[in-house]
Amino acid sequence: MMKVKYWMTKDPVTISPDAPMADAARLMKEKGVRRLPVMDDGRLVGLVTYRNILESQPSSVSTLSKQEARYLIAKMKVSDVMRKNPVTVSPEDDVLTALVEGNRQGLGCYPVVAGGHLVGIITATDLFDLITQALGIKERDDFIYLSEHKYRLADSAYLSRILTLLAGHGITLLSFLSFPQGDLPEKSVVFLKVSPGRRKEAAEILGAAQYSLI
Repeated sequence: MMKVKYWMTKDPVTISPDAPMADAARLMKEKGVRRLPVMDDGRLVGLVTYRNILESQPSSVSTLSKQEARYLIAKMKVSDVMRKNPVTVSPEDDVLTALVEGNRQGLGCYPVVAGGHLVGIITATDLFDLITQALGIKERDDFIYLSEHKYRLADSAYLSRILTLLAGHGITLLSFLSFPQGDLPEKSVVFLKVSPGRRKEAAEILGAAQYSLI
């Protein structure tokens, strides 16, 4: 079993629920992360993501003036936008089970908790690193990347349509897998590996068939 503890990011950057939302945005930018576990007196109480921050901004059709909008944003705290009581995993859990459950629930990451203490975080990026190593993928161009709405992936004919489309051009699909697209729960990234030397051609075929290439 491949355990979470071997793939997680240890001692992740955290933030307080009472911190201004602007501090969370600044910390994410400084540390190059998109998710921050929210800690209160050593206890995990939430998770704030870059998407949470974006969604909290006043819309372009808001009747608020720019000054009013800036004032509103300045008053908001992390606790106002965070996801409370996030789903967690143990460092001893199977990382592939976490991948499957994350895909099913539309989760882009899990805080990792042991004995009531936060010990790490595992994200879709960490899981992708696992997949690439397991499949022996050395370059990004080994795969074709699609962005798909989850309802399309739920269609039992989704894979057969791709197989038929590529087979019509003499291209064999060698690998197919998917997982949540970051913080977009309604979207998934689909990875396709095809016959050697045919990746560019296959991507053009899929694009012409209205598949969303990344």
